Amino acid sequence: MTALHWFRARLQRRMVGTLALVLLALSLGFLVLLSGLYRARISAEQERAAMQIGTLLHASLENAMLKRDLPGLEAILADLGRDDDIRAIHIVNPEFEVRFATDPALTGQTLDLPLIRRALETRSPQAETLPEGTRAVEPVKNREPCQQCHGPMADHPVNGLLVIDYAGGGLDAEARRTGLLLALAGLAVTLATLAASAMVLRRTVTAPLAKLEAGTKALAAGEYDHRLPVAGQDEISHLSNGFNTMASGLQDAMNRLNTAQTTLQAVIDAIPDGIRVIGPDYRILMANRAYAAQVGQPLPQIIGQPCHASSHRRATPCPETLIVCPLAEASKGRLPLTCRQTHLNAAGAEQHMEIAAAPLTLLQNGQETPCVVEAIRDLDSQARLSQEQRLSELGLLAAGLAHEIHNPLSSITLLLDAAREDLAAGDALRAGDRLHTIGDELHRTLTLTNSLMALCTPPNDDPVLVEIDRVVPEALALLSFQARAAKTNVVLNITPGLRFVGSDGDLRMLVTNLVLNAFHAMPQGGTVRVSGQPQGPDVVLTIADAGIGISPADLSRIFLPFWTRRADGTPGRGLGLSIVQAVVSRWNGKIDVESSLGIGTTFTIRLPNPDAPNTRSPA
Repeated sequence: MTALHWFRARLQRRMVGTLALVLLALSLGFLVLLSGLYRARISAEQERAAMQIGTLLHASLENAMLKRDLPGLEAILADLGRDDDIRAIHIVNPEFEVRFATDPALTGQTLDLPLIRRALETRSPQAETLPEGTRAVEPVKNREPCQQCHGPMADHPVNGLLVIDYAGGGLDAEARRTGLLLALAGLAVTLATLAASAMVLRRTVTAPLAKLEAGTKALAAGEYDHRLPVAGQDEISHLSNGFNTMASGLQDAMNRLNTAQTTLQAVIDAIPDGIRVIGPDYRILMANRAYAAQVGQPLPQIIGQPCHASSHRRATPCPETLIVCPLAEASKGRLPLTCRQTHLNAAGAEQHMEIAAAPLTLLQNGQETPCVVEAIRDLDSQARLSQEQRLSELGLLAAGLAHEIHNPLSSITLLLDAAREDLAAGDALRAGDRLHTIGDELHRTLTLTNSLMALCTPPNDDPVLVEIDRVVPEALALLSFQARAAKTNVVLNITPGLRFVGSDGDLRMLVTNLVLNAFHAMPQGGTVRVSGQPQGPDVVLTIADAGIGISPADLSRIFLPFWTRRADGTPGRGLGLSIVQAVVSRWNGKIDVESSLGIGTTFTIRLPNPDAPNTRSPA
């Protein structure tokens, strides 16, 4: 990590570093300003001191001149020249000739300087600051005692000029010392300010922000119950309050989402058909328990697995030329659709499935994702359920059929005994009548057993012409005992010669289920009307009861598998109407239901009429 990256990595470092730069810049500026002011002040003091020395020397010079004590003047100059603060002293006549100097070697030389000329012209003291120190020029004016040697004051107003060069070494040293002290003081103040600022920033800004950062990481990790401590009323406290409010809202949203997901999973788990949702990358996003049972895998293992690997045991997507792939059809805009596929279970056995696929859009990572939802029905299982329902209904019919067969058999036994007595008595005519009656009873019994055997026959996918006017009465004959037990009366009205293309066993099962349902709908008894007639291109069968009726809220659910509501309180499997609907769909028909509470229910079945022109062909 470079120094720049280290500096930018933390807010505290950036703020303290920026503050340090600002303080150092301000301290440096103040140091330069104060040093300049201090140096100017020292220079002014040096000029004033030089002028004072010039005034003092002026008095000594005049005194020595009046006394003509030149050696004394030279002694004074020599004493002053030994002072460290005085670099040189010159006494110059108006012609700029050095008459006396602290350095005797300079005597007689010319010292013509602008400052000296200005002092001579203005007849007033002058001073200037030089790089090496300060120079002061004091004019020595002509006075009355001095006129004896220098002439009249009008002609010679100035007797000479006293030039003092004040050394600047002390000034520079003092300025440096003062500047150093100021710099050290500024550095100390800067460091103290930075330390205090860092401590305040850490306690009031960076530490709370660190807790806020830890809180955001906790939320990102799924800890939605994480909250920040709130102390004070400053902006950080308001930010912490906002974070806690956001976390609470997020926790509530996640709880609602989890509840919704759990509810959705429970809903699709309640569906008997297999359900799976497939994303655009062929991966399964959601599935139900029925689908897990179909493929023989636990539900957590299915989620995220490619659909072709789950149901077809393939490492690559299914070829579109061999298998109808709903995901591929969705990309072409061909959904919804219904197709059939062969799936493989965990043991590798084939399963024949009917797939109903539809488009679905899910919101993932804030983006809408096109998906496909599939409802997968196990045709093999449906066939088994259909046959089980048939056998269950046959079991209910068996008890009633036993009563229906018992009576003819009892009559046959009595008639046989009577016929034997007639033959023994030689009355052959009377015995023949009794044998004729026995034949009728046997025919009735055979009709019942044949009808039961036809009902037991599994449905065949190969259609045949079925005589409705023959099959329906035979199916109703099996329900005679149940009709008497339910105190109901069946009124039959079938147009002679009415027929359709389909399955004899399917028609018997359809009529049996609907008429039995009508018996259950009339717990106090009543009349069931069964009619059939041609109507345009259709054969129309109606089964109407005068029962309690079906609630409008339940009409959309009566054909669902395992849904049952019997008015007489007897238990049911809820498969009868779903099998009726499957039978009608198998032979390209339609079924409608009309019901009014307290009045009754009418089921209307429309099947293609093979005897009508331009009839619909069966599926």
